[in-house]
Amino acid sequence: MVWILSLLFAVFLPVSSALAGEALLTADEFYSSYNPTYLKLDGSGNLWTAYHGMNGEVFVKNLTEKRQFKMSEGEGKRYRGFIMEVEGNNIYMSWCEKSKEGKKLYFRAIYDGKTLAEPVLLDNNATEALTRIKIGASSGGNIQVVWYGERMVDSSKYHLYAASSNDFGKTFSEPRNLTRGYLNSIYPTILMDDQTAYVFSYSMTDRKQLMMFRKTTDNGKTWSEPAIIRELDGTVTLFVNPVKVGKRLHVFWYTTTEKGPMVEQAWSDDEGTTWKTRVFEETRAFDITLLNVAHDNKGRIYMALSGRTSETKDKVYILRSEDNGSTWDKLKPLRHYPYETTMATKPLIRAEDDGTVVVVWTDYRNIRRNLYMQYSLDGGKTWQEKDMPLVEPGKLNTSYWPYTNDLVLLKGRYYLLASRYRDDRLLEDADLVLLDFDIKGGVR
Repeated sequence: MVWILSLLFAVFLPVSSALAGEALLTADEFYSSYNPTYLKLDGSGNLWTAYHGMNGEVFVKNLTEKRQFKMSEGEGKRYRGFIMEVEGNNIYMSWCEKSKEGKKLYFRAIYDGKTLAEPVLLDNNATEALTRIKIGASSGGNIQVVWYGERMVDSSKYHLYAASSNDFGKTFSEPRNLTRGYLNSIYPTILMDDQTAYVFSYSMTDRKQLMMFRKTTDNGKTWSEPAIIRELDGTVTLFVNPVKVGKRLHVFWYTTTEKGPMVEQAWSDDEGTTWKTRVFEETRAFDITLLNVAHDNKGRIYMALSGRTSETKDKVYILRSEDNGSTWDKLKPLRHYPYETTMATKPLIRAEDDGTVVVVWTDYRNIRRNLYMQYSLDGGKTWQEKDMPLVEPGKLNTSYWPYTNDLVLLKGRYYLLASRYRDDRLLEDADLVLLDFDIKGGVR
């Protein structure tokens, strides 16, 4: 099995090129490209990945130290909704298992990157947990696991729940319903620092659709009363992105209304007591296919999104703010391609304090799925004149799981996981490849 990351190799193309180094992670088996992949950096600078095998098992690997943990415990066991987060040198995981006995939700940790703990049962079918699970963790050992379940409570089938730990995940509280009294709450989202955990949800009443907020400052012992951020004119989709920049809380989401779709923002300067909101008017025409948010520590926020109109295919765009979300520049297209016959979609984004911003997306300009990259060195004010392919254009279908936004920077190089398909059928079974590239000096 190949573990060592390859060096950037030289290929000369008639366009600017940042062809990435490649390391095959699944030389002995395929992986399931229909399930999430994760790529994280721990506190010691080790790269960790998690992915699904073809039989439902999950592999968790320390790529730097060549250490592997296989998370399957029995033939055919399925880890549905598996999620991995990293805090310091601890790896935290959660997943849902469905059987004849019902739906069970588990948590498991790898401590100090070495010791695999026994699974902790968070919910034994009491909430009928579903597969959208989120984990928040602090350096002091506080952990929140948030999910949504379909157990009927009062007159609503869907609610958000949280379980809390204050001992690095060794034990957890009983599940707590965070949306009781509201209808059909879905899309759990959590943002957590060392003092506070913030939860955002799309919920309803009998006649209203709402973006809502709750927080805990004592690791789940008590939660604030639900606060309504905004009464909505339509339906919120999967993309709910919270960030905290300095002392300001932000949340971004995508709403579909009778008058058309739009991206919205809310922000708070008093820890969620009051909120201001805005609609990004330029996005009203777009059917958004993905929205990812990145920020630095100097108040710059970037929103990378892909969307299409009734007259165009998917394109990749950037929105940027230099004043912590108070004002925004105009929507800017990133793709440099003169034809409207193919699409570019589902961008990943990463921002650094020195003003470097990198965006990667899946591009169909060569018919097959390929990965392209753009970057800025001045906080998104200017970008490169040509898009740069990360894989050999047109040769093989290559894409990635876009919903984790896992673009990692380590010692000046960027890393991401990619699905490499061996033919054009684009079936579930694929090779998993680790790509690495360098924009400063690596672009030729």
